[in-house]
Amino acid sequence: MVMEISFLPSLSCPEYQKQAFLQIKSSVLANIAHSLNSSEYSHKLQSWNSSSDCCGWDFVECSTDHTSNNSTSRVVTILYLRELFWDLSPQPREESSMLAPFFHIRSLEELHISHNNIQGEILGDGLANLSNLVHLGMHENNLSGSIPPQLFH
Repeated sequence: MVMEISFLPSLSCPEYQKQAFLQIKSSVLANIAHSLNSSEYSHKLQSWNSSSDCCGWDFVECSTDHTSNNSTSRVVTILYLRELFWDLSPQPREESSMLAPFFHIRSLEELHISHNNIQGEILGDGLANLSNLVHLGMHENNLSGSIPPQLFH
């Protein structure tokens, strides 16, 4: 009897992308700790943990990294965080600075952050880093400032 074992390379997201998401999760959970139903809420980001691949997390979609010579690499392309805080009472206010870790994920093609009560200045320099972005959903927040023209290429 001959047994053949082959190992396929893991198709996982880059570590820096995982760390960016974990940083945001930490910020969000700290901010909602005072909400009346925060324990019910914490399950929404439960899949976001350091021991799993972020391509398998809720609200995250990945695809093969076509900019790399490594065909086994995957990158985050879609982040769907619409209405994360909508059902919390009282609804927390997230500062726009909590979005900063996303701005290092240049592979993002879609960023959905609508209906989250995010307040503050739009971080234009950070958004300008997202050169692959084709969809930005951010309505129903309390943001001020302008979107950088580089996004409209």
